Amino acid sequence: MKIGEFITNLNTTKDTVRHYEKLHLLSPKQDGTYKEYSEKEVMDFQAVTDMKEMGMTLKDIQLIFQMKQSLGCRSPELIKSVKAQLKEHLASIIDEEQQLHKRRINLEETIKELQQIQV
Repeated sequence: MKIGEFITNLNTTKDTVRHYEKLHLLSPKQDGTYKEYSEKEVMDFQAVTDMKEMGMTLKDIQLIFQMKQSLGCRSPELIKSVKAQLKEHLASIIDEEQQLHKRRINLEETIKELQQIQV
């Protein structure tokens, strides 16, 4: 499929697709002057979207794609590395969540204190 159909099907923009191509996250085949997007690019785009929704950066995603290309999609090394990155990301999210919880508690306590002062 051409880029117009690709962006319509995946609800994205040409700019996003071109950016992902520059980062080597998508690698459509060149068909003369046009690029041809296959099911592989659809799956790769969806994988990028899924990882972004988990809060991963494009740089982290790019590293995973580089490893996938050099090691193979189902290699134990790739799976181990992705698992480690996801665990690290989860730990970071848990830490952020705890910090937000503390901030919320502090705000609630401050609001209660201010409500007691009001006349």
